[in-house]
Amino acid sequence: MRDYPFNFNQLKDFSESVPYQKLSTEYKELYQSLKEQESKLNFPAIKNDVGSFINFLFFWHRPKTIFEFGSGYGQSAFWYLLNQDQIEKITLTEKRDDLQTVFNSLNWPNDWIKKIDYNQADAFEVFEAQEGSFDFILIDGVKADYLKFLELCYPKLNKGALVLIDNSYWRGSFLDEEIVTKKKTAANIKKLHEYIQESVQFQSIFIPFEDGVSLLRKID
Repeated sequence: MRDYPFNFNQLKDFSESVPYQKLSTEYKELYQSLKEQESKLNFPAIKNDVGSFINFLFFWHRPKTIFEFGSGYGQSAFWYLLNQDQIEKITLTEKRDDLQTVFNSLNWPNDWIKKIDYNQADAFEVFEAQEGSFDFILIDGVKADYLKFLELCYPKLNKGALVLIDNSYWRGSFLDEEIVTKKKTAANIKKLHEYIQESVQFQSIFIPFEDGVSLLRKID
């Protein structure tokens, strides 16, 4: 194997720094506040490479309605709304009872905050109470519940809707459960990948970001 004059962490840092994404002045302050909270809380917020990928994807997909399973303090909403005027509503859900205060403390643009419905509650309960359907869903909460939520959300997906599952690789545990201590979660992640592979309801692709991203499109 060839030796390279850099290590994996250098590649990781380059990827997560969003080297191609240029933010206008009006959004830089909010972006910095989000990154400061990520560091302060030591919270596993959505990474910049995944966030910028979603934003890039939205210029073609043009979703109007979005639901998120596991939202933290709303960092992903930044990437959803950045230069995306077509979005009508984003439903965020988070079980931790300390993060809504953080979300409320951030200086969100007025036209953005009107589109965000933040729920400090169980995502399953919030989703089942939702009326209407969705164009995009992000699954990024409790890893053991990924498949359960994917199956739940299917009936409320519009034709051609996208589902993005973050951290679906989960350290490769679905290939080798000895990598992690939570064997049940690893088993559930394996079942998730088996479901996606066998599904005739979704077209899917796996994107090898740091901990894996699975992108699904509802076929009919």
